[in-house]
Amino acid sequence: MADKKARQYSVLTIKKLYALSGNRCAFPNCGVTFLNWEDDTNFSNICHIEDANQNTHKADRYNSKMTSNERADYNNLLLLCPNHHIETNNPENFTVDALRDMKRNNEEDVLQKLAGQNLITKNPSALNIVIGSLGSSIFDNTTVNDPSSAPDPVEKILYNNVVRYKSIIEEYKVYQGRLNKVYEEIEKQGSTKKEFVLLNIRTAYLIEKKKYSSIEEIRANADNIIEKVETKLWHLIENSSNANTHLPIEAIQISLYVVLVDAFMRCSILEEPPKQ
Repeated sequence: MADKKARQYSVLTIKKLYALSGNRCAFPNCGVTFLNWEDDTNFSNICHIEDANQNTHKADRYNSKMTSNERADYNNLLLLCPNHHIETNNPENFTVDALRDMKRNNEEDVLQKLAGQNLITKNPSALNIVIGSLGSSIFDNTTVNDPSSAPDPVEKILYNNVVRYKSIIEEYKVYQGRLNKVYEEIEKQGSTKKEFVLLNIRTAYLIEKKKYSSIEEIRANADNIIEKVETKLWHLIENSSNANTHLPIEAIQISLYVVLVDAFMRCSILEEPPKQ
């Protein structure tokens, strides 16, 4: 039976897909752009990485353990041109991992280009919206304190074996000062959102950490752990009353990276290197 909910995408999911696709097919070296601005023609197909429905006649990428919402989630979707959509329907040549790598590589290229566009400066309210969304409620009553001395980010990246997110951490750590000023302004208004934001991020990390029994396993899965935390935070933003669909979604995503990297620097995500 067809899973209709697997194709019910949220507004922010659609906007994020197009924004971080760079308006182009994710297939390597494909020159097809999606939108023809002259007549509004759209050449894109929304494709599921792990299939929306099970195909009983051949091998597929269907995951019976996924929920309908997970199948319709941003992390399970990528944009392809019609020809490459058909080509990637062959699960033997294009596995789940291959499609995830295809999407990541395309997004990394797009994010590198976005980094030079000063989107946070041009959209100063984006950081406030992200903080408001992530700090609107807390998961539990645990208290979170800043480390007495934050570890060197290079050492922490190496210690945790961060690979995919290394460039993101290096790119957005420079915004920590600006983020601190936003936190200070919010706290002057009597809000404790900074504490709530860090608590939610720390809690999201600890939930993922429970899946691994040793630092070796954490190091082997560091990027996947960060990605899982990022996904949980994005869902908080998506479901928050603070979400503003009129802002460029790229500015919201980059603001989320700034908050995520700041939390990494404050040791709310991954493990602190042992002190010498």
